[in-house]
Amino acid sequence: MRVILATDGSESAMQAAAFLAHLPHTEKLELLVQFVSNVQGLHSTINEGELVKRIEQGDRERANEILRQLELIFEGANTSLELVFSVGNVGTSIVNLAEQRQADLIVLGAIGHTLFERLLGSISDFVATHARCSVLVVRPSDTTNKLPMQVCVAVDDSKPSAFAVSQLGLFGWGKNTCFSALNIVNIPVMYSEVPYEFNVAEVNKSMRPIVERLAKPLEQLSPNVETHVIDWNHIGDGIVQFANKAKSDLIVMGDTGSGLLGRFFLGSTSRYVLRHSHCSVWIARQGEDVK
Repeated sequence: MRVILATDGSESAMQAAAFLAHLPHTEKLELLVQFVSNVQGLHSTINEGELVKRIEQGDRERANEILRQLELIFEGANTSLELVFSVGNVGTSIVNLAEQRQADLIVLGAIGHTLFERLLGSISDFVATHARCSVLVVRPSDTTNKLPMQVCVAVDDSKPSAFAVSQLGLFGWGKNTCFSALNIVNIPVMYSEVPYEFNVAEVNKSMRPIVERLAKPLEQLSPNVETHVIDWNHIGDGIVQFANKAKSDLIVMGDTGSGLLGRFFLGSTSRYVLRHSHCSVWIARQGEDVK
């Protein structure tokens, strides 16, 4: 499995590395440690070229130091580490490397925690929106020292959802992990003068055996699997609210709404969850074109 670990050595980035190292894997991880030197557009009246060179050299030294720290974090794991030093826009560089090296997963820390930054978008939001592979955005938590880990897996009867569950199987989550397989029944809003009764309870009841079937693969990862069917008028918000109430450490879901209309006008469920969740988010994507 080829994984890009995007890092700048910040606390958020190192927490993302620790989160990944905390997950035992069933196959060798080819870990590409990417450090991006963003010296684009630097303007100086005093020998601009020499200044850029000095900054880039300093970044290279920092990248090598970060690699040494990561080697300690992953010491003893079935993992190979390769430093990839890039120069340019951070988000674009990460997405391009993932495509060039055919990565299966990008792991990075959440960047931009304020409301203003979330509305305008951050590096993590850009990467999760534009990368063709899966993306794991890690938010600060005490997960690396916490047992059991609480994982919310949003499921439906679709290929992206099935792929998300199968990709989880590449890691050994341990018997203490608690999986919550969650399906949201979206309540339709009816604008009509004709009375219409939507039997939510009946729909929830009919969905339960389907969710139990979809959750079966999770039982191979941990004996602690629960299924939940809830009704909510917004699927993304339903996932976020459930995860908050359950104190989940991680939300896992297949990518949805990646078309032009979904991304720029209506917003996709996965993008909504990424922007509003208080815990880490894993968006599973099987190489489709999202650009």
